[in-house]
Amino acid sequence: MGVSGCLDYVKKLTKYLGYLAALLCIPLTFTVSYEVLMRSIFNKPTEWSYDISWILFAAMFLVGGAYTLQEERHVRVDILMRLFPKRMQYGLEVFFFLFMFLPMTGAMAWKGFDYARIAWNAKEMLSTTLFVFPAWAVKIYIGIGFLLLFLQGIVHLVENMAKFKEAK
Repeated sequence: MGVSGCLDYVKKLTKYLGYLAALLCIPLTFTVSYEVLMRSIFNKPTEWSYDISWILFAAMFLVGGAYTLQEERHVRVDILMRLFPKRMQYGLEVFFFLFMFLPMTGAMAWKGFDYARIAWNAKEMLSTTLFVFPAWAVKIYIGIGFLLLFLQGIVHLVENMAKFKEAK
């Protein structure tokens, strides 16, 4: 598998995991709705809903970030960028991704996996309610999310380098 094949694989993986992350909205919606129903109508709040909600949201947010980059849907301030010629825009994107985005996402992925490993070794448990669960199960999403963002960032960098070469 060459470079092109690897980039295509990352794109497919990103899209697939982005769709899976979007599907997490379904159990998240049911969890929150169930909590609202139990709390408001029956006056019996659950002991687990809050924790499950933020676990699902964290997974959705972190894993879905790479898909958001792939679809170029991240919030960006490009008021000045639009004023530059296309070639300069692509050059600035390459510079930003090479010297800022990739080092930051790589470091966050590394530290995210380390953070999960430490939680695993310490048998750390989390809870904001009576529902107690292993911390590594949530913290691992930091490493996964930033690794996916890093890989998609490489795809974005290579694509912008090609656009830079083609632009006049």
